[in-house]
Amino acid sequence: MVKYRGRIKYLLILIKHYFNHYFMESIQRKLISTLLIIILVPLITFLMISTNIARGTVESSEISSNISRVDLSGDYIEYQLQEYDELLFSSMVDDMLVPYLTEPIQPSNVYTIQSFIQDKLLNLYNSRSSIQAASLISFENKMSYRLQDNDFFVNPYLYAPDNPGRKDVLFNMNDSADSFTLERNIFRFEDQKLIGRIKVDIHFSLFDPIMKNLQSNKGEHVLLISTTGQILYNPSYTSIGNLAKKTSKNLMNGEIQAETTYHQEDDVYVFQKKLNKNIILIKLVPNEVMNIGATHIRQSGTMIIFISILLTILLSIFVAGEVTKPIIQLSKTMENVEENNFKVKINTYRLDEIGILNRKFQEMLARIRELIEKDFKREMEKKDAQFLALQAQINPHFLYNTLQVIGGMAIKKDAKEIDDVSQRLSRMFRYITRSQNSIVQIHEEVNHLNNYLYIQQIRFHDKVNIQLFVDEDAKNGFIPLLTIQPLIENCFIHGFDSKLDDWVIKVDIQKVFDEVEIVIEDNGLGISPENLLAIQRNLSSGKYVQKGRIGLQNVNARIKLFFGDEYGIDIQSEQSKFTRIILRLPYQTTKGA
Repeated sequence: MVKYRGRIKYLLILIKHYFNHYFMESIQRKLISTLLIIILVPLITFLMISTNIARGTVESSEISSNISRVDLSGDYIEYQLQEYDELLFSSMVDDMLVPYLTEPIQPSNVYTIQSFIQDKLLNLYNSRSSIQAASLISFENKMSYRLQDNDFFVNPYLYAPDNPGRKDVLFNMNDSADSFTLERNIFRFEDQKLIGRIKVDIHFSLFDPIMKNLQSNKGEHVLLISTTGQILYNPSYTSIGNLAKKTSKNLMNGEIQAETTYHQEDDVYVFQKKLNKNIILIKLVPNEVMNIGATHIRQSGTMIIFISILLTILLSIFVAGEVTKPIIQLSKTMENVEENNFKVKINTYRLDEIGILNRKFQEMLARIRELIEKDFKREMEKKDAQFLALQAQINPHFLYNTLQVIGGMAIKKDAKEIDDVSQRLSRMFRYITRSQNSIVQIHEEVNHLNNYLYIQQIRFHDKVNIQLFVDEDAKNGFIPLLTIQPLIENCFIHGFDSKLDDWVIKVDIQKVFDEVEIVIEDNGLGISPENLLAIQRNLSSGKYVQKGRIGLQNVNARIKLFFGDEYGIDIQSEQSKFTRIILRLPYQTTKGA
């Protein structure tokens, strides 16, 4: 006994140790446990109660549905029987029928009588597919005529008529399985004497569509029994001998009415409806089939409980994690700052100690960004100084050639053309040495380009062909000062250096969506693949190259400096054929946009 007490004590100490370690020392686990208890206990209780209520509701709904279906099917069976009764009645309405049944049979008329009756029975037999046989009896001549399987039989009839006074339809079961007989007595109109009887044998398969429709679920059984408890039609061959006897007993006691009723018998729901004086429609529904909907509800309820438990656990973990989430977010923010991302955002709306920490950290980031922006502005000013220094570096070779042109024109031409060249050269100097901002509108840059091209065309006479197109939508956009003209100058210096054919320079300036695209193309000497690759590599670097003039790489660097690395220059060339320069920059109508 002492030994067991020691083991129990050790077990309790072990449980206490693990409880303290995994729950009492962890706020997150305590929150999870508390939330699970608070949420799951009422939830499970509610789901269990609602599931039981739903089961009862589903069962009542199934019973009501089956009663309606049995009632409707019974009405349809009665309608079918009435239709066959009307078929019999219409066959009796024939002026020639009574004379042929009452006329004594003689060798002279036997063929005529039999032919008429055979035709009458053949029409009746072929009128419905479920009719197995059609018969006509003459009580006057004591003869029986029967048509079955398209064979015509004539036999003496020596029996006394049963139910001689009945004028309604007679229902009888046949000795052969799965068929019944509908009969009608034939009376002579003058004296209402019974002279014959017409009847049809009908297979119970007539009711198969109704029975199948009524049998809505697997495991259900539908059958027809007589008022004596005899099974008339049992398409599923269900063994219900005791049930049939009990139903017959209930009928004798007056418990079965024309309305559909039900009761439970040995875990089976029995739905029954008395169709007429002879037939009872029965539907058997096993308990497990009746409650299949409730079973699904129970399974769904179990699944809902399981999902609820899972969601509650996840919710508890989420709520508990919210306690440490701000600290984790602050830690991740610091990691982003370590990666030089100073545009991070952090929640500063909390009022607790974590909120104070977040606000102080945000203030520190703002101070760092301010210092970085000051350093960036100093670097920009340095770049502008480099550009202004480059503006003063005008190619003396170009100025020398221009002055030569002016001197030659002074000798050969009038003073007006000399004045034009002088004026354009003056505008170029004024544009290049302007002390304003180094961003200008595209139409200003184009005016400067036209002055330059005018002088070049005067210089080279008709040797150079200039094709300039400027999109009206692009004229008001902004572009760095001296962007296009230095690139055109490269065409004359490098592209046409030793070219003998006519020179063609195409300049296309267009607005493409929210960008401006400038394409400059010449038909000069082109660039070798090796040099083209080196130029493209230098353009990708985006750096200034100080070589005494504003060249391709410096124009590219200034575009990236003003507008960002996604803009700049792309160059394409094929040696001895062409060189194409493509400039991309954003369409801006205000400086610094």
